[in-house]
Amino acid sequence: MQKLPPLRALQAFRYAARELSFKSAAEALSISQAAVSTHIRGLEDFLGLKLFVRMTREVELTHEGRVLSGYVETGFQELERGVALFRPDSDPGRLTVATVPSFASRWLVPRIESFQRAHPEIRLSLQPNLQLTSFQGDGVDLAIRFGKGDYPGLESRLLLEEKLMPVCHGMLVDNKPVTRESLARLPWLIDESADLESSWTDFQEKLGTQIPDSSIILRVNEGATLVEAVLAGRGIALMRYSLVADLLKTGLLRCPMDISVPAEYQYYLVAPEAKFRTDKVRAFVSWIIGEVSSLRE
Repeated sequence: MQKLPPLRALQAFRYAARELSFKSAAEALSISQAAVSTHIRGLEDFLGLKLFVRMTREVELTHEGRVLSGYVETGFQELERGVALFRPDSDPGRLTVATVPSFASRWLVPRIESFQRAHPEIRLSLQPNLQLTSFQGDGVDLAIRFGKGDYPGLESRLLLEEKLMPVCHGMLVDNKPVTRESLARLPWLIDESADLESSWTDFQEKLGTQIPDSSIILRVNEGATLVEAVLAGRGIALMRYSLVADLLKTGLLRCPMDISVPAEYQYYLVAPEAKFRTDKVRAFVSWIIGEVSSLRE
């Protein structure tokens, strides 16, 4: 195992390199300027090279110092992020959940009141966002992600196995039965998200007929937008069941043919392992799993 220099010396170098000032480093570490100089000299002796060019009133990094500074800064940032994951929760009464916008608006928000009634002691904050949270200083406790469950450095738990089905407004088919051929001739709205490309092919194979390009009148790349277009009666779409379950139940939308295909991506609960052990995350996980069970039924 390679021997490392003293941590205190690396800390002194980090702050001195950041501000190009031994005085600033001393203030950041609450030690004397002479102590900073001693630490850095010891680091230089350890490495066998000069890290700073010392002038009368200022210092400059040498080439080697600039290179080392990048590694030291990155190393300390990673340490700080790692320690932050296991630090006692500074706000146990606040729960921040990041999630896919379409899932938040069409599935989570209509149900969230039951969680708030069951846990009035928890202040819930939802962050609908297409960008993946890093859990590094962003305050997020738990994420609901739509993907394949492979999130390096994080624990992922399968929440919901999604399926896709054709959905439309009743007026589009006059509430009459449709055949496979007439279904293909309806005006189609296509979700061009990457995860639906193979599912669209699988659906046509299961349908037993090709949907011609002439039938496709609109293409989008976001689930909530597609739901609104279907609700407006613009056409029929292959939709994630979770986004339209409530609309099907109330009759606002209908599935004109009993046919479905499994989605390529699924919903996962994702967080650092330590987050799953907190009381507030455990409460939310227990609640949402119960709600998903109701959806499956």
